[in-house]
Amino acid sequence: MKLIEQLVSHLAPAMLCLGLAGCASSRIVTPQANGYEEVAHPHRSSTPADLRISFQHRAPNGRITLIWPALYGANEVIKGKVAIFVGDVAYVTSDPNDPRGTKPRLFAVTSPAPPLDITDEVLAQWSKVNEKDFEKAKKLFSLVVPEEKDGRLVLQLEFWTQAKDWPDKTTLQLDWNQVSDMMREVQTKGKMREDLRWHTPYIAK
Repeated sequence: MKLIEQLVSHLAPAMLCLGLAGCASSRIVTPQANGYEEVAHPHRSSTPADLRISFQHRAPNGRITLIWPALYGANEVIKGKVAIFVGDVAYVTSDPNDPRGTKPRLFAVTSPAPPLDITDEVLAQWSKVNEKDFEKAKKLFSLVVPEEKDGRLVLQLEFWTQAKDWPDKTTLQLDWNQVSDMMREVQTKGKMREDLRWHTPYIAK
């Protein structure tokens, strides 16, 4: 519910724009911090749940770098030049009408470099702290919502499970040195990959 409320609040300007003549095909750009921007892509018959939000960076010289074409919710955390966001990743099919073909993944990016998928590194850290099986954590993982609190990155993790020995919701707190270590791990050992639907390049282990 929290994720839906956040998405609707971010899309309010887009829905207002949809009600104005000639605005149905316009993009609505919402600046965040340090050059990062959300871009709403409305359509004539869109509802808030149907609108696509992309994430980009605008350099001081005006150059725009597309970071990710479809956010999974709108809840980025920006710390200096680093942005943490949840991207909607197509991993089964390129069909945009297949709702089962995508999944949320946690990314860290320092634009204009490619985004880094740090989801597995986060799950590995959570598994270590909570003495849980990492492979099982990867299999059950369903959602992550990032936020910054007291100078730390707080990650709300959700798992698809009904097991009594496994939480369906939990929290992991990271300091920014830990985030930097995860980014460096993926940058060093990861490979360049491409989203099946949008053909967006990113690095993952």
